[in-house]
Amino acid sequence: MIDHLLIENKLRKIEMFIREIENEEPPQDFESFSENIVFKRFVERNIELSIEQMINVCKHFVSALDLQEPKSYANCFEIIANANIISLDSVQTFKLMSGYRNLIIHGYDTVDDSVTYGILKKRLNDFQLFTHAIRKFLTTQTNDQKS
Repeated sequence: MIDHLLIENKLRKIEMFIREIENEEPPQDFESFSENIVFKRFVERNIELSIEQMINVCKHFVSALDLQEPKSYANCFEIIANANIISLDSVQTFKLMSGYRNLIIHGYDTVDDSVTYGILKKRLNDFQLFTHAIRKFLTTQTNDQKS
């Protein structure tokens, strides 16, 4: 059974982490960003925490709905898309986010500052796409249960 409160709490955390980034004054350009270690790490960490919450939401759906066991965190997004929880169009974006998270956490390679800067400048709304899709699914599911 899907725990709506648990999911909503995770979605709120995503929104909080992204809002924290948006509330800070970013460096003026890429060079300033890459030289500002504290801000850069702050952005990386909040993005990492947001992606972790996305993965946790995904894993909850897999468990609660008895979906196919994912082979990886990236695969988890494919599975919930196939269950019509998120759109198939968004899967590639979320898979890339999972890969970025792995770079940060496991240090497979050094994190490319230009990728982080690109997320900061152009991709923060991807988190909102995820939270909206999940809420839409939960609302639809709740309405279906009432019928």
